[in-house]
Amino acid sequence: MSATSEREVAISVLIPIVERPDDLREIHRAVLPEIEKLEQPFEFIYLVSAEFDEAFQQVLELHELDRSRVRVLRFARPVSEAVALSAGFEHARAEVIFTVPAYFDASPEGLPSLYEALEAGADLAIATRIHRSDSIVKRVQTRGFNRLTSWGTGTRFSDIASGTRAMRREVVSDLPLYGDFHRFLPLLADRVGYVVREVAVQQDTRARAPDVYRVRDYLWRILDILSISFLTYFTRRPLRLFGAVGALFGSTGSVILLVVAIQRVMGQPAAGRSILILGALLIGVGVQAFTVGLLGELLLFFQARHVRSYRIAEIHEAVEPSLPETSTSTEA
Repeated sequence: MSATSEREVAISVLIPIVERPDDLREIHRAVLPEIEKLEQPFEFIYLVSAEFDEAFQQVLELHELDRSRVRVLRFARPVSEAVALSAGFEHARAEVIFTVPAYFDASPEGLPSLYEALEAGADLAIATRIHRSDSIVKRVQTRGFNRLTSWGTGTRFSDIASGTRAMRREVVSDLPLYGDFHRFLPLLADRVGYVVREVAVQQDTRARAPDVYRVRDYLWRILDILSISFLTYFTRRPLRLFGAVGALFGSTGSVILLVVAIQRVMGQPAAGRSILILGALLIGVGVQAFTVGLLGELLLFFQARHVRSYRIAEIHEAVEPSLPETSTSTEA
C-alpha cells in the first residue's frame, strides 16, 4: 500500500470545475486558510471537466506546489456537476466532505461554521447565502426557484441550490446523483431521514453569477423540480400519481363521449368527426409519453448508484513529502 493511501485524511474538499470557473489559484488561496482553521488533516480534490484546459493548468500548478494535499481528477469528456461530484465522492478519503464551487459564491469564511454544524449533530450542512450582492434580477430568479422547489416538494429550504456544503460520508453513500440532482442534495438527504441544517453565510463580494440564463436553462430547472417532486412524493406510492393522471384523462374522455352522445341523440352524426380522432390521438400519446417518462425516472433513481457514467483520463494523486536524507560519519 502506498504512503498516499495510508495517509489519514479527516476532511476532503471537492471543487467541481464544470462551468464558468474563476481563477482557481485565487479560489484555493481563499479556501485554504479556512480549512486549516479546523486543525484536521485534509485534502483538496479538483474535478476538471474535459473542456477546461486553462483551469486544468491552474490546478496542476496547485498540485505541484502542494503535492501531499492537492489531488486532480480530469475527465475524458465534458461532464455535468452531478457526475463530477459522484466521482469526487468515490475518490474522497475523508469522513467529512465539503463541496465548494469553482467560482466565488458563498464566502469561504463560512466553511468553519458548516463544520461546527456537523459537530453539533447535523449530517449535512448547507450555506444559505445572505446579504447577497447579486442583481435584483438574479435574486428574484433564485427566490423563485426556491419557492417552486418548496411548493413542489413540501420542504422549506431557503437556498437549496447553494453549492457550498459540508456532509458526512454516509450521506453521499446513500444518495444517487444524476442529471442536475446535485442541486437537491439537502432535499434528498432530508427525504431519507438525515439531519440537514442551513447555516447563514455572507455571500462573497466577488461573486459574478450571470443575471439571465438561456431559455433552455429555465426549462431544465422546471423539469428538474417536477422530477424531484415526483421522486419525493411518489416513488413509494406511484399509484397515487398514475391514478390521478388516469382519472384526469379518463374523466376528460368521458365528458367528450357524453357530449358526442348528446349531439347524436339530437340528430348530429358522430362518425367521421376528425376532432374526435385528433383528441383521442393526442390523449393517447400524452398518456404514453408521460407514463414512460415517470417510469424512466423511477428506474434511473434506483439504479443510478450502480451505473458509472464517466471515465477519468488523468489522476494526479497526493504524494507524501519525502524526508531529507541524513548522513552518518564515523571517526577513525
